Amino acid sequence: MTTSKDTMSSNKKESHLPLEREVVLSPEKELLLKQAWVYLLQLWGVSVNGDIVFKDAHHGDIDGLSTQMSALSTGSSEPKKKKTSLFGRLTGSDHHDTSRHATHETEHHTRHTQIPYVKDGVHPEFTKLELDSKATYKEFWESLRLEPADPNILRFLKARKWHMDKTIHMIAKDMSWRTKSGYDINSILDGGEYEFVKTKKKGVIKNLELQKAIVAGKDKDGKPYILARPKLHYSSDQTEEEIEKYALLVIEQAKLFLRPPEIAQCSIVFDLGGFSMSNMDYGPVKFLITCFEAHYPECLAHLFIHKAPWIFTPIWNIVKNWLDPTVATKITFTKNVEELARYIDIKQIPTYLGGELDLDMEHYEMPDGSKDELLRDEETRDKLLKEREQLIQNFLKLTAEWIESDDNEKQSISIRNKRALASEKITQNYIQIDPYIRSRSAYDISGALVLQ
Repeated sequence: MTTSKDTMSSNKKESHLPLEREVVLSPEKELLLKQAWVYLLQLWGVSVNGDIVFKDAHHGDIDGLSTQMSALSTGSSEPKKKKTSLFGRLTGSDHHDTSRHATHETEHHTRHTQIPYVKDGVHPEFTKLELDSKATYKEFWESLRLEPADPNILRFLKARKWHMDKTIHMIAKDMSWRTKSGYDINSILDGGEYEFVKTKKKGVIKNLELQKAIVAGKDKDGKPYILARPKLHYSSDQTEEEIEKYALLVIEQAKLFLRPPEIAQCSIVFDLGGFSMSNMDYGPVKFLITCFEAHYPECLAHLFIHKAPWIFTPIWNIVKNWLDPTVATKITFTKNVEELARYIDIKQIPTYLGGELDLDMEHYEMPDGSKDELLRDEETRDKLLKEREQLIQNFLKLTAEWIESDDNEKQSISIRNKRALASEKITQNYIQIDPYIRSRSAYDISGALVLQ
């Protein structure tokens, strides 16, 4: 595999801690996190009383609250001007009634409205999209992998500037995409490169062999970065479905290099050296923009457009209009290795770009399944999956207690600590399960990726 083992093996550091042990949320942000959890628990049929966390909800002045939260998120004591954006206890019920809350007012994205909380009701955004509670539960917990649940939800809250109903709208749309789009994203990651070989997806195989996009190294903040080489792209080499599945495989594999909350984002370097108009394909560009804005919010740290030729200018004038303003602020143009080295250490830049990182960009060894012997150990897999479900249900029980806890500081701290430990156990459980459910990728085989 091209990725240097020494480059990425710093992941062998001691395991990351859950969000609560690393980040202290402000009371306002913790309250909104609790509110989001109430809506998820009620979607999944978990008994929880959200009266405490919604008793002071600003139903009549959500914009005022959002402005306050924006100021808090930047550390400012003064409200900032609004910016425009484009873009229990388990009940044991397998089929939760999602109709109970559907009759409430749903036009909640207007200036001065927020949907009132209804105990045991399901948020209208979930009912509107006819989401299946069991499918969303399964998808949510399977997709977390190394990411604790709280940081996952906080990404959506931050992306929607702490506006609760807009956050739930975004989560609902993402859940619909993940459960109904037909991509089956978890299967793409679990099957890995070898699954595309077995199913003879020639377009994906070609992209893998070309190493069109790889996790190459780390930026100066320690975040992994994806190196993409558009000069290798020709639309005739693959179908639309194949390029999208390839892109999802790259994104999901890159997420395995993250260590939330310390390392919760990745960067992308688009090397436009050798790029010509014959390489331009607007479809995949739109797909990537949608992915990072709607389905992987706050996962992108920086996007570097490196060595863009003059012919890229009219293309950029089109593409930039598709970008959310927040994403647009993360884009930096670099002309040479000296400029790129301001953000990525020279030792982490490939030699072919003028850096010192020795990557073999010409030869790719396709995983052949020979390292997947543990996938056949169904007994151990099923045992670990059963343990995982028990850990998740314990976490949800503690989450309900955390939501319902009063202002007793000692009691709240105790519940918070128990919940943090429960969250970490879920992450550690995934690390144990991983080789029993996920085919070994080229990164695993080379030693570049170590889940630890």
